[in-house]
Amino acid sequence: MNRRTFLQTAGATGVGLTGQVGLTDTDRPVTALLKLLEDSVREHLPRELVQRIRAGLRFEELLTALSWAAARNVQPYPDVGYKYHSVMVLRSINATTLHLSSGEQWLPIVWAADYFKSAQAQEQTSSAWRLPKRLATSVAGAPAARRMLIAALDNWDRDAADAAIVTYAQTAPIDEIFSVLFAYGARDLREIGHKAIAIANAHSLVAMLGRSQSEAILRSSVAALQNSGGGPNPASHDLEPDRPWRQNQTRLREITAFLKPGRNDPAARAELRSELYRVSEEDAGTVIITMLRHGISPDCIWQVLFDTAAELVMAQPSILSVHAQTTANALHYAYRLCGSGETQQLMVLQCAAFIALFRQYAGASASDFNLEALQPLPPRRPGVDAIDEIYAEVSAGRRLQAAGKALGYLQSGADPEALIAEARHHFVYHADEPHDYKFPEAVFENYSHLSDAAWRRRFLSAGMAHFKAPAQHPGPVVRETLELLHG
Repeated sequence: MNRRTFLQTAGATGVGLTGQVGLTDTDRPVTALLKLLEDSVREHLPRELVQRIRAGLRFEELLTALSWAAARNVQPYPDVGYKYHSVMVLRSINATTLHLSSGEQWLPIVWAADYFKSAQAQEQTSSAWRLPKRLATSVAGAPAARRMLIAALDNWDRDAADAAIVTYAQTAPIDEIFSVLFAYGARDLREIGHKAIAIANAHSLVAMLGRSQSEAILRSSVAALQNSGGGPNPASHDLEPDRPWRQNQTRLREITAFLKPGRNDPAARAELRSELYRVSEEDAGTVIITMLRHGISPDCIWQVLFDTAAELVMAQPSILSVHAQTTANALHYAYRLCGSGETQQLMVLQCAAFIALFRQYAGASASDFNLEALQPLPPRRPGVDAIDEIYAEVSAGRRLQAAGKALGYLQSGADPEALIAEARHHFVYHADEPHDYKFPEAVFENYSHLSDAAWRRRFLSAGMAHFKAPAQHPGPVVRETLELLHG
């Protein structure tokens, strides 16, 4: 399918993914799919999935089974990353699918299933790990299970946390469970934001899965939170990665009137940006509290956090800097959905600390790239489609020129959804690894929450720093799936 056809069909009615599936262990379609995903030969899987698609398979069933399979077969430690992306990519896969036509809606999840098989093979070769059997607990009732879970998380006790989440998941509403998990997902940056990303991913999946399938995702995610990098137990040591969390929890009592609308002040935005390039991660929270005390709105602060993350990617495009944006996205997701004012406050404070840390990791300075100074560039190739010209710059690695031309395109009144659809087209057809999905979907979601239309254009344009470049042919799994679906 060429881009013209893609743009005409993108946005057409796709699959409905927002309801709860409500499946149980005895649900035959999902348990059969689970067995297929776990036991099949990787090379045969696309054909076997397409056969089931033709026979009436629902997307929700495959997403449920794949979530379950990945959580059962890929361990979230010692690294919350690498092969564990087979779990963490699924929120992005779902988000992408919501925007695809019926003819393309299966491409992302078949790609994700193939990626899972690769991760499963690595796991079997290296450790033969499988999600262990449930640990027994004598705790009865949600309040006791909650206390046990918090104590285990505070003590970095993986086995106790696993036992607690099993009981808690059986007795408590999902929103109550995540009122705990969202906060601990923001505890530290040992895994370059993957803990927060894993919790946001789990929340989005659990909202659709049945309780029995949710248990595996919850157990896997809680285990991910306990990764301390192989060092001493943080519960009994004053370790540098944990200091912002501890200080920011103390700072929470300093925040008053947090939920008032506040104001979006350009001068305050400039000041906060400057501070994020200067202060340590431990001092970033003080800067945020000062802003809030001066009546600056949380939305204004989030805009600067998103923008600074975008600047880091533009200045130093790498997997490390990409996680500044995906982490900010995960923390803002928790901020929006946690249902707790205190957790909202903590998300803002921790995100500021993490952005300061990412800036240090990247060795970036305020002068490397300033999103406000990005200049729009007009098309320079007569007769060439403006979007094609933008992506020609992406292909050539000229990220600043691509961003400038994207800004010129958007400021001309052109449709931003066409630019976004083009980006999706490229990563759906040409993705090599999970960040090809995770980064752009984080950008698109953050973009949707920016209130200033003019600034939204700048933010979206900066995503060109790491959007997927066009390729001549679809990736092998996508090509095979297309042939099987339409052959």
